Amino acid sequence: MKVAFLQDFFEDEIIGGAEQNDSVLLHYLEDSGVQIKAVHTYMIDLVIECYDFFIVSNFVRLSENAKRYLIDKQNYIIYEHDHKYVSNRNPGAFANFLAPQHKIINRELYANARKVFVLSNVCKEVMEQNLKIDNVHSIGCSLWSPEKLSVIEAAMNTKKQHQYGVLNSTNAVKGTQQALKFCEQNSIQPYEVGSNDYSTFISQLSHCENFIFFPQVLETYSRVCAEAKMLNCKIVTTPKLVGFFSEEYSSLAGQPLVDQIRSKMDAALNEFRNTIIL
Repeated sequence: MKVAFLQDFFEDEIIGGAEQNDSVLLHYLEDSGVQIKAVHTYMIDLVIECYDFFIVSNFVRLSENAKRYLIDKQNYIIYEHDHKYVSNRNPGAFANFLAPQHKIINRELYANARKVFVLSNVCKEVMEQNLKIDNVHSIGCSLWSPEKLSVIEAAMNTKKQHQYGVLNSTNAVKGTQQALKFCEQNSIQPYEVGSNDYSTFISQLSHCENFIFFPQVLETYSRVCAEAKMLNCKIVTTPKLVGFFSEEYSSLAGQPLVDQIRSKMDAALNEFRNTIIL
């Protein structure tokens, strides 16, 4: 069976949570013997009939013709990262996360997937109540490579040098400006955390006693909040907008949290593989 992993962008093009998740899953499936290839969504129309099964990740650039092919064949799963079933990509903008019907999009694509994988309990609940579907499975975690978890473990007991840290991001939905405003209102001098180099980023974050994070959308998980807690940082945030905090184990920190996330990841990767090869 030939499997296509459909992605708008790859990890070497954009350093984002979705792309990092996809990279871990792709390498796991390759190592498990699955005949799989990563394909840009905008290219799949040219070769779509060459594949027997599809993993659909971010799909903004997927054509309507390709969507119709998938829906008709029903030979795909969706790995959901950012609410592509509502037109504004943010159910957090609506009361009780319930979008009006005219804001719902791509429902047929989600409804006809073999399974829709989401990252947290709150995302499962929100998707089910908006789309009225029953094929949603929460893996309850994000995915890290073994190398990145080792980087976190090596920095876990770093001495805290900064009382408050904020994420230095140009992505408006990550709420950097809101975090800085909070600091100004509370006479806090923040340490800005941000680097494209993962080891540097984790080192910066590990030096913070507290991490201030005010997302402007419903975060499907929030890798950075989980990373901060694995590094024994306390979190100042709006927990209802952070998928990580809908998981029972989010109360953990340090090594117990790393161990729990490893366990969740193992179960998630096994579930992906079993679903694909059914």
